[in-house]
Amino acid sequence: MAFRIVDAPETPRHRWTWALALGPIIPTLHWFITQSAHLSPVGRNGLPVPGSGPLVAAELGFVVSFVVLGLIPMMLTRPVYGRPPKDVGLGLGDLRWSGVLLAIGLPLAIAGGYVGAGADPIALVYPLGTVTRSLGSFVPYAFLYLLYYIGFEFYFRGFLLLGLAERLGPLAAVLFQAGLATLVHAGKPGLEFVAAFPASLLFGWAVLRTRSIWPIVVIHWVVGAWMDWLLLGP
Repeated sequence: MAFRIVDAPETPRHRWTWALALGPIIPTLHWFITQSAHLSPVGRNGLPVPGSGPLVAAELGFVVSFVVLGLIPMMLTRPVYGRPPKDVGLGLGDLRWSGVLLAIGLPLAIAGGYVGAGADPIALVYPLGTVTRSLGSFVPYAFLYLLYYIGFEFYFRGFLLLGLAERLGPLAAVLFQAGLATLVHAGKPGLEFVAAFPASLLFGWAVLRTRSIWPIVVIHWVVGAWMDWLLLGP
């Protein structure tokens, strides 16, 4: 009996459309798992903040967010796009433009943290959990918060934006990720929700320009961590 070796078929070109379906599915899964972590059981004023589902420690919520929004999409990048995760945002990209973005964005991030810390609706919710200003409490909290931002930025600005930009076009991909990123802020303080869409447009443009999520990860994290530090008081 003769055997004939048949070459394996190439990855179907239409698999990128899976990302369109995963677009809302993964954030919905994330919302159901971590809702109570993002709406902290105890707000800044010491009163309970309404939420549903089991109470989840904020730090655990950050780790789960990194897994759901970061690690899972990273594992799906090659099957969906036929490319490694470094090609959709995890690489260093254009270092010169990244430096420019950080030079401009970090002062704005610090200013944004001040603005957020001065808003009463923000102060009722943040910081999440029971973190304090002691270094033993805040440093681990800030590190795990960074994991959350890595997962968040990889999913919306890496997996969705950079992954779909060549198929949908840059404008459509930016609007798609910005719309979904804004929707996941539903239920959060009004100032945060309103700022989410224009911020997502700017972040999307920046990632398209640098081909890397890392400058935006740093800027986004500085806004959140610095604001929380200020909200903890002197």
